[in-house]
Amino acid sequence: MLSKLQQFILEACVEGGGSVSRSVIDKSRDKSSSKAHQEHYKRIITASIERLIDRGHLVGYGTKTQQKLFITKIKLTLAGRKAALEYRKKRQQKLPYVRNKN
Repeated sequence: MLSKLQQFILEACVEGGGSVSRSVIDKSRDKSSSKAHQEHYKRIITASIERLIDRGHLVGYGTKTQQKLFITKIKLTLAGRKAALEYRKKRQQKLPYVRNKN
């Protein structure tokens, strides 16, 4: 089960052609829909990206220091692409099929 933020991250990667920069996700997410304070927002996004990496949906690129990991770019894996397409199928509106009785 993916959170709305994780679904948004996967969707942004699909729209970006499979990979997207971290700054795109930081800027495009509507902060008014988030209940988090401004200073905690980047930490929440980082935690969501790291969880998606742990699940095998994303590959993260960046720099690693002794204390911290700085993710600058993310890329979808095959499992991530399948999860994003599955999410799109669930979200797609279904039209009623009416058969003529002629």
